[in-house]
Amino acid sequence: MAYIFESKGRIKSTANSHYRFLKSLMFVTLFSVSNLTFSQPPPPCNANGNSGFGGAVGEGQFLFSGEFDNPIIFEMNTGSNDMNDILVLYIDTGVPGRQVIDASIDDAADDHRIAISNSNAFGFGSVITFPPGFEASYAIAINTNFGGLWSIPSTGNIGSGDLNFVTAINSTLTSSTQGFYDFSFNWEDIGLTNPSQFDFVGVYVSNTAYTSDEGYGEGITVGTHGADPITFTGYLTLPGCNETLSHTELTASDIAIYYRNNALYIDGIQGDVSLSVYNILGQEVHHDSYPVDHHQVIPLPLNKNELQFIMIESAGVKKVLKVIPR
Repeated sequence: MAYIFESKGRIKSTANSHYRFLKSLMFVTLFSVSNLTFSQPPPPCNANGNSGFGGAVGEGQFLFSGEFDNPIIFEMNTGSNDMNDILVLYIDTGVPGRQVIDASIDDAADDHRIAISNSNAFGFGSVITFPPGFEASYAIAINTNFGGLWSIPSTGNIGSGDLNFVTAINSTLTSSTQGFYDFSFNWEDIGLTNPSQFDFVGVYVSNTAYTSDEGYGEGITVGTHGADPITFTGYLTLPGCNETLSHTELTASDIAIYYRNNALYIDGIQGDVSLSVYNILGQEVHHDSYPVDHHQVIPLPLNKNELQFIMIESAGVKKVLKVIPR
């Protein structure tokens, strides 16, 4: 077992030491050694679980790497389902973008542009509404023929050829049945430097913009198909793949934190955060406050190979992370 102790100052005698030790137990947080966090990698990103197009996206997941250097790599798993259509990931980097994909955005120049703009060229154009605070400024579109990254102009009508092609994304997807594939691009391709974060949601559509119920992010109703509208109620954040829902009441389960490579990642908070670090003796060795706008990367060098406790508090909600940096 391990403990978080409240530090009470200098110990002057053995008896006083024993008393202070017992008193500190009133502030203990107990946890199993098996649950210690050893500077863990980010968790996999799971899709929404739907399977209207066979489950290649909805029943799949991916691993993300490259949070501290180029390239950004997505390692995709289709769940042993055939990848016959086009996966679109809409990306919010924090710059002005689109809050909705509607009839004002209709680029039918090729299959991937049709998928991104949910074009009505074949009569299946859907209105896609993003969660509050989410503005799509980039989109990835990928199928067995090609994978690329496009930027989405933040204003005005978008017609044929008006989505701005940025770069190919080095996709290894060449067969609908291969099960695993990856793709990659650089932080600078989406206007960011590392370490940084971005939000995303995803849809899975045909090359005629026929919509399915598969995707990433909360809000796609089971059975959605064709030209049915989509209203996302939540989005995911990379690195970490933590989900943010469109509600305002903060609970501990809404807050996600992890520590890796001398940095603390915080997700799910909008407001000021109090951050404290304690050593195994319960002594506070670091304290500071930070403004967080949903996500924050905080440089936080810690002692290597020592058990430490990171505690964050916001709006009366506390969360503790146990780490042994390697």
